Amino acid sequence: MAPWPKLAVFCALAALLAPAEPARAQFFQFFDNRPPPPPVLAPQRQAIPRKPHKPHKAAPEKRRAPVAKPEPQKPAPATVVETAPPSYQPQLLRLSEIMGALAALDPLCGEAAGKSDESAWRQSMRKLMDSQDAGPLQRERLAGAYNHGLRGYEYFHRQCTPVADLARRRLLEEGGRLAHDITTQYSEK
Repeated sequence: MAPWPKLAVFCALAALLAPAEPARAQFFQFFDNRPPPPPVLAPQRQAIPRKPHKPHKAAPEKRRAPVAKPEPQKPAPATVVETAPPSYQPQLLRLSEIMGALAALDPLCGEAAGKSDESAWRQSMRKLMDSQDAGPLQRERLAGAYNHGLRGYEYFHRQCTPVADLARRRLLEEGGRLAHDITTQYSEK
């Protein structure tokens, strides 16, 4: 096919699709026939009266700054130097956590379920902390591990179920094994 018929078809289509009215320019104001918007006037400023000028007085005499008396130095508060944690620290923290878990599970599934309370495990934990001669930071770690075990098992076990009883028995075994390992491996000879 020759190029002329293609061009004719293209021009015919362009003529059909072309808009009837000429397009107006949108971005250039000089093509727009509308009147310009009225100018925006700036707000009127009010005249503020000036304060009268005061004459300078003679420079005042220089005064000496009062000399501050040095305060007597207070002795620094005694800082508690915590000794390095024992080498069996991870096992001790795990034992504390087990004691807290057993404090939650024993009242539910112990031999005398319902009659036992957690005070026996709490007293055992207190004895453990006293036997360690733990400083404040060490006591805080041990108590945190105990509370972590207590709250974790209180949250999930509200009554004695086979799972709670199994967990209690396993914790008793693991706690006994840990206590035996700590006393045999790390005891002073």
